[in-house]
Amino acid sequence: MFAYLIYRTFHSLIGTGNFIQIKYKSRGHTWRNIQCHNSNPYNIYCSVCSKLMLPVDGLYCECCAVSACKLCCRSVDKKVKCKDITWRDEKPFPHLWVNVGMLRGETGQSDSESFKNYFCSWCQRIIKSHEMALFKSKPCDFQKYKNIIIPPHYVKIEKNKMININHTNDVAWNPLIIFANRKSGSNRSDEVLSLFRGLLNPLQVIDISRTAPEIVVRWLPPKCRVLVAGGDGTVGWVLNALHKVPHIKASVGILPMGTGNDLSRALGWGATCDSVLDAHSIIDSLTRAVEKPLDRWKVTITPKRRSLGRLRGPRVLYAYNYASIGVDAQVALDFHHAREQFLYRFANQTLNYVAYLVLGVGRALDDGGCFGLERRMRVYAPEQLSLPPLQALVALNIPSWGAGVDLWSMGSEEVPEQSMNDRKLEVVGISSSFHIARLQCGLAEPFRFTQASDVRIELEGSCAMQVDGEPWMQGPATILIQHAGQSMMLVPS
Repeated sequence: MFAYLIYRTFHSLIGTGNFIQIKYKSRGHTWRNIQCHNSNPYNIYCSVCSKLMLPVDGLYCECCAVSACKLCCRSVDKKVKCKDITWRDEKPFPHLWVNVGMLRGETGQSDSESFKNYFCSWCQRIIKSHEMALFKSKPCDFQKYKNIIIPPHYVKIEKNKMININHTNDVAWNPLIIFANRKSGSNRSDEVLSLFRGLLNPLQVIDISRTAPEIVVRWLPPKCRVLVAGGDGTVGWVLNALHKVPHIKASVGILPMGTGNDLSRALGWGATCDSVLDAHSIIDSLTRAVEKPLDRWKVTITPKRRSLGRLRGPRVLYAYNYASIGVDAQVALDFHHAREQFLYRFANQTLNYVAYLVLGVGRALDDGGCFGLERRMRVYAPEQLSLPPLQALVALNIPSWGAGVDLWSMGSEEVPEQSMNDRKLEVVGISSSFHIARLQCGLAEPFRFTQASDVRIELEGSCAMQVDGEPWMQGPATILIQHAGQSMMLVPS
């Protein structure tokens, strides 16, 4: 418990801190501003001069938790090594002790005679010791997180490039891999990266805005659990990368940090993450989570119109949540453009909801060319559907759409049960942007057409389209949606 409290001293409320990158060839610490409440009873001391640091001038390394004032920062970076992601020495792997403070006796002792608190950045232990006694300490066993940490001596690197992970025969070893996307709607992925780099091997914590999942999956161990911190688009990106390496048995949990977070809602991880993130609680939830398969759908779009005199080849996407054509995709496309132009500067989930509301109201006055969509579209599932006046058509895989609306089951009408692993899509229609607003308030029902194992859409003219919240403007095309296997997800127990 004491180790946990000391650890939280370094890592609580770091989302508002600014990164200060100071990288030397020898050590390579990643410094971050310390954020402290006035009520915090734990003191932060500089590891060099042992002075108590104020939040304005205190820095700590997010990987190894060594702390320093700004005057001693360079000295620490030269003298104290950070976490090693690999270990080639044949000797047992040692603790990485970090000086986190000083305990003085009741009778005034000199600095040289005092005991100090040392914190191991790997196993999270706290000991009171003289510095020289640390060299006699036992090898590090990674303590309670030994089954989710990739030990440095398992990691094989050649020419600064990851080769593979030498896995163990221990059936309990199930390492945790973290993927976080800084560009997700809530703009809090920095917190996740910093929290888990302090608990795990930094190699296990990936910022996918810098390193694509397709690169990471090449060296993953044969069995692992994955946590994706991001929105639905980020989750889909990681799932697609994992499908390219079928020999890796990875189950995926979600820390919702997007705007709608529909897949997270459907799986039980919630609409958003906690205001204060607790890495230990997150790890505990993932450890106890159970596996559940999720259908995966291949969306093949074959254009009908020639471009520059040539007929373009088909475009292939994969859907886990839903695919839609019409006014809902148009609102998502408007938001996408707004976020790229100016909203990225103020990204957070609440502002994103407000932006969606304003843009949705705008599309109630201007349908974006979605009016009369039923006259420009033929839908086969597998028989041709008779369509009423529509401005949107949605093919659902999960019971959550538009930030939590259960389109298929809402209302009093009895309908066949919806499942995310029954190899069936639910096809529904929406009449207008105003209809969307009523659906989100629970004051209306969609047009429910059918359940189908494959759907074909013949689209004439141009209209907005989206797959799992990623929108674009689609021209005339044949759109085929077919089952394409399953992904293994994690559901809170």
